[in-house]
Amino acid sequence: MRFLALLAAMVATLVAGSATALAHDQLKASDPAKNATVESLDEITLTFSAGVRFPAMVLHDAAGTAVELTRPETEGKLLTARPLSAPPPGKYVIGWRVVSSDGHPIEGEIPFTLAGAAAETAATPASTPVTRPVSASEDDSGGGGRLWIVGGVIALLGLGFFVAMGRRKTG
Repeated sequence: MRFLALLAAMVATLVAGSATALAHDQLKASDPAKNATVESLDEITLTFSAGVRFPAMVLHDAAGTAVELTRPETEGKLLTARPLSAPPPGKYVIGWRVVSSDGHPIEGEIPFTLAGAAAETAATPASTPVTRPVSASEDDSGGGGRLWIVGGVIALLGLGFFVAMGRRKTG
C-alpha cells in the first residue's frame, strides 16, 4: 500500500512539475504580423515572453532570395532588425532562431506580404487585411511537453510494475 502511495506521489510530482520545466519562452507578437499585408518594411520587431539570447534572423522573398538585414539586437523581450535597403513588393518570410531564457533554442517563420507603392494604388482600403499580433498557438516554435509527460508517466508506471513484481517473487 505504501508503494502505491509513493507511486501516486511520484506521478503527481511529475505532472505538476513538468509543465514549468518544459515551458520554453514563446514568440508573443511580431511586426509585421503573421500573414499580414504591410505597406512598408522599415523594421522587424519580435516580442517574446522573456528575454532571449544569441538571436539570428533572416528575411527572404518567395524565390528564396535573401534580403540583407542589420545585425539583430535584443533589448529585454524585444528582438529587432532592419533591412539594409527597401525590399520590393512581394511575399516574404522572416526566419528567426533564439536561445530562450532556459537555454533551449526556439525558432519559427513569419510569412507576410509587402504591398508597397505599386500595390497600394490597386488595392482598396476594405481589401487590406488588418495587422494582428502572432499568438503562441500560431508560432512555429517547439513544444512536445505533452509527449514528455505521457512518456514519463508510462516510465514510472513501468518501473512501479517491475518493482512490485520483484517483491512478489522474493516474498
